[in-house]
Amino acid sequence: MDITLCKMNAEKLKEYLHQVADQIKEDTSLEDVYSQLALLADIDASEIEVKQGNSMTDEAVMDESKNWLK
Repeated sequence: MDITLCKMNAEKLKEYLHQVADQIKEDTSLEDVYSQLALLADIDASEIEVKQGNSMTDEAVMDESKNWLK
């Protein structure tokens, strides 16, 4: 289980559950529901990290990727 979902505010989780439930179709699986919830939680976590200054500029990523691709 994604740790982000465990730490999510209850109201936010309810909002996401309703949002995902409204999109359920006949062929939607439980895995599809989980994946969508995990994606929404990851987006929230990423937005929080950016607000906290825990992100890299495009230039920094390009510089770091040079080391990764050696």
